[in-house]
Amino acid sequence: MRIILFALAIFAFIGGAAILTTAKSAAHEIEGLILLVIFAVFLSGAGIVEAVNLLRKEMISIKNR
Repeated sequence: MRIILFALAIFAFIGGAAILTTAKSAAHEIEGLILLVIFAVFLSGAGIVEAVNLLRKEMISIKNR
């Protein structure tokens, strides 16, 4: 799941940056900035999923002691 979220984050960043650099109106700039916000959400989601996975592995190792 974290790999999918990270890949989506990269695509959103590339799309947002591309739209923002070629923006011809305020609507295009807003669309690019929205994609950059989506990038941030996907990236933090990937970080949260990774933290939960690491916590789960740690809890399992503590349980098996």
